[in-house]
Amino acid sequence: MILVDNRMYLNLHHRELFQKLLPLESQESDQVIVEPTKKGSLTMKIKWNDKIRYLHSKYDPEHEAARLIEKWTNVEKYEQVLFVGIGLGYHIKQFANQYPAMKFSIYEPNPEVLVQFFTHINIKDWPLKNVQSIFTGTDKQQLTIEIQKLLNNGKNILVIPLTAYETIYVNELTFIMKALKEQLLHERTNVATNAAFQKRWTINAIKNFPYVMKTPNILHDVDPSMFKGKPAIIVSAGPSLSEEFENLRYIKENGLAYIFSVGSAINALISHDIYPDAACTYDPQAHNYRVIQIIKDKGITDIPLIFGSTVGYETLENYPGPMLHMIINQDTVSSYLLGRSEKKNLEILQDAPSIAVVTFELLCRLGAGPIILVGQNLAYLHNRHYAEGISYGNGSDFISDEKLKNLPTVKNVYGEEVPTNEGFNQMRRQLEFYIQSYSQVKVINTTKGGAHIEGTEFIDLDRVIKQYLTGKSVENNWYKSTIHYERQDLSSHIRKVEQGFDSLENLFSNLHGVLNNLDRLAKLNSNTNLENVFKKFDKAFSKLRKNLFYQVFIHPMMRVQNKRLEETFQSIRFHKNLVQKAEIIVNETRKFLMDCHAHIRFIEPYFKELKEFIESEC
Repeated sequence: MILVDNRMYLNLHHRELFQKLLPLESQESDQVIVEPTKKGSLTMKIKWNDKIRYLHSKYDPEHEAARLIEKWTNVEKYEQVLFVGIGLGYHIKQFANQYPAMKFSIYEPNPEVLVQFFTHINIKDWPLKNVQSIFTGTDKQQLTIEIQKLLNNGKNILVIPLTAYETIYVNELTFIMKALKEQLLHERTNVATNAAFQKRWTINAIKNFPYVMKTPNILHDVDPSMFKGKPAIIVSAGPSLSEEFENLRYIKENGLAYIFSVGSAINALISHDIYPDAACTYDPQAHNYRVIQIIKDKGITDIPLIFGSTVGYETLENYPGPMLHMIINQDTVSSYLLGRSEKKNLEILQDAPSIAVVTFELLCRLGAGPIILVGQNLAYLHNRHYAEGISYGNGSDFISDEKLKNLPTVKNVYGEEVPTNEGFNQMRRQLEFYIQSYSQVKVINTTKGGAHIEGTEFIDLDRVIKQYLTGKSVENNWYKSTIHYERQDLSSHIRKVEQGFDSLENLFSNLHGVLNNLDRLAKLNSNTNLENVFKKFDKAFSKLRKNLFYQVFIHPMMRVQNKRLEETFQSIRFHKNLVQKAEIIVNETRKFLMDCHAHIRFIEPYFKELKEFIESEC
C-alpha cells in the first residue's frame, strides 16, 4: 500500500498520476519486486524479456547512486533535470542533496515501479519544492504533452536515465530525446513565426472584420448535414498532383466527393479546367493574394473561397465569387468582438504551418469522412517543389541535384528515403498530430511518392474511387447559408475597448513611477524597501496586462517581446541579490514599455477604422 504521507502528497500535487496508480496498489505483481540488500537497505528488480534485471545494486545502492551522479558534470549550466526511471529513488535523492537548488522532473515508464516506490520510500524528506512533475506510461501523444510542459519551465534540460533503463526502455528513452529536440525546434519555429507575423495577424484581423461580418462562418452557419459522413479531398500543390488531374476531373464531374483546394493547388486545377468545390487560404502575408489571382483574372464566380480571418487582407479585395470564413486563433479581434456576442461558443481553428493542416481540422469539425489527401508530398519528387501548372517565376519551381544532396530525408509511402526539408517535416508532424487527435476519422493518403504520414493509409486514387467514392455526395449549393452573427452588442464591446485605450496613459504613468522608485532604491542599495516596491511593480504590471485594449491589440502584436520579458522575470524570480534584480526589472521593463508605446501609435489608426465600421453597422 502507498504510504500515508505519499498519498497526501500525490493527492495534493499530482492527482491525475495518483488516480492512475490507485488501481495498481491492490494488485499482486511478480513483475516488480523489492527485496533487502546485503547491507540491509532495499533494492528493486523487474522482469524483462523473461530475465530478472536489477535497477540498483544488490549490495550497496547508495554507493552506486553516488557513482552515477558523479558521471554528470557541469550540471549548473542546465535549467532543470529529467530523470528517466525512478526505481527506489537513490540516485535522485543523491542528486537533490548535491544540487539543492536544481529543479527536476521524473519520468517512470512503468507505473508498477512507481507504486512500489511510493509503497516503500517516504518522500517527506525529499526536497519536494524542486519536483516539477512526475509522469508515467508509454503513450507517445501523452509523452509529447509532458515534454511540452517541461519545456515551459526551461529549455535547457539534462536527461539522466537509470543505467538499466538504457537497455530496458531504450525506445522510450530515444523517443524522449527525439521529442525534446523536435519540441525545441518547434519552439524556435514558433518564435520565428511570431516575430514575422505578430503585427500582420492583428492588422489583417482588423481589415478583414467587415468581410467576417458579411460572410457565413463555415462552422456556424453552414448546414452540418452537407458534410456529415461525406468524403472530402484535400488537394495540395505537391508534384504528385500532376498524376491525378483526370481522376479529380472524374470525381468533380460526378460529384463523388467534395474537393477542397489548398494554397497554390488552385492554379494547377484551374489550368486543367477543374473547379474545386472550395479554395482555402489563410496565409497572413501581403503577397498571399497571388495564390488566387488566377480566379480574379479569369473572373470565375462559382468557386467559394474559405478564408482564415487573419489571411492577408489583400487576398479578399475584389474576390468575384462567394466567400465564407473560419476564425483563426491568432485573431484576437474577432474572438473578442464576436465571442462575447455569440450565445454559443465561437468555434476557433488553430493556426498551423500549412493551410492543408488547417483545412484538415476544418473538415474533421464538419464531420466529413473519409478525408483523402492528394498532392500532399511533404518531400521533393523529380526535383520539383510544385505540381505542373504552378509557377511563381522566381526559380523556385525546381531544386538542383546539388541542393537535394544536402537535405534531410524521410520515408515515403513505399518505404524509400526521399529528400525533404524542415518546413515540410514541421507540416507533416503537425498533420500527424491532428490525425491522431481525430482518430475516429479515416484518412487516406493517395500521394504517389510522397512522405509517409503516420495515421494514414496509402491507396492509389483510382482505387479509392472504386472502393470509397461510389455515389454522388456533393451538394452544389452547400455554401449558401444565412449569417447568424448578432450585431447589437458590437457597439458596447468596441466602447469597452476604447475605454481601455483611454486608461492606458494612467497605467503607463503609474508603471514608470514604480520603475523610477525601483531605480532610486537600487542606487541607494536599499534592500529593505525594495521588497515592498517589487510588490507594487507586480500590481502595476498586472493592471497593464488586464487592460482590454492591451489584451486585444497590443499583446498579440508583441508576442515575442512578451515571451522574452516573461522569461527574464522567471529567471530572476528567486534572485537573492535584490539590487541586481531591481536593475534588471527596470532596464528590461523600460525597453518593453517603449515598444508598447510604438505599437499603440502604430495600431491607433487601424483601431479607429474598425470603430468607424462597427458604428456604421450598428
